[in-house]
Amino acid sequence: MKLDFIAFAIPFFVSFMLLEYYMSKRKNKTIHQFNEIVANINVGIVERISDLLTTGSFFFIFSWLNQNYAIFDVPNNWITWVLLFVATDLLWYWYHRFGHQINLLWAAHIVHHQSDDFNYTTAARITVFQAITRGLFWSILPIIGFKPEMITVFLLVHGTYSFFTHTQLVGKLGWLEYIIVTPSHHRVHHSSNPEYLDKNYGDMLIIWDKIFGTFAQEKAEPKYGLTKSLDSHSFLWQHFHYVLELFVACRLAKGIRQKLKVVLAVQTILTLELEHF
Repeated sequence: MKLDFIAFAIPFFVSFMLLEYYMSKRKNKTIHQFNEIVANINVGIVERISDLLTTGSFFFIFSWLNQNYAIFDVPNNWITWVLLFVATDLLWYWYHRFGHQINLLWAAHIVHHQSDDFNYTTAARITVFQAITRGLFWSILPIIGFKPEMITVFLLVHGTYSFFTHTQLVGKLGWLEYIIVTPSHHRVHHSSNPEYLDKNYGDMLIIWDKIFGTFAQEKAEPKYGLTKSLDSHSFLWQHFHYVLELFVACRLAKGIRQKLKVVLAVQTILTLELEHF
């Protein structure tokens, strides 16, 4: 089933990447750079291939947790599907927010934000480390009692939906801006403008950002990428430069307490950046 989905998903997503590129040219908008496209797709290809292993493995982990540690016996009905949708979206918000605020998790997520472009190819820029982190967060769902088949469906739904929020060609969507995560909201999230940092973590519903105080509207034109550009399209450097930064920061930190702060808090590492290399 997983192989069948990937066989369908790859041409589906690639067709929208090509359509976006065509429409950007029709509108005379420069939103693609060749080097960024290649880097984004390279990361995406490796993740898609490794996803055969990670997604399959987590399905068995979800099944094992559900069979042995489920707190409730959650029935399969329409109310359960609604509850699971809300639960997965809330869980995604916190998984995403912690991915920005905890250094160890940011090391897995940073690759997704390295591109100076923002388009559908950027959506493909997800690493296997991020997929593993997401799976660990979602492991709470089978423990609550949700069935692994239902959880896997929503993993696919979230992955598909978030793809379409990575574009500059769709403007604001009226009243929908108050409910769902739109491309406008996600452009804010991917920008490095000071007023946009650490905003709009939601995946499908924007209400969580409004509830937890992390919402920002798109006003000033976003500048995409990291606050300090990586200036490299090396596959290995993209994946491991921040891990090396953490290692160096831990070496420089005094005592176990300070070392744990480096690993578990973003603020202590951001002052180090790349100047140590």
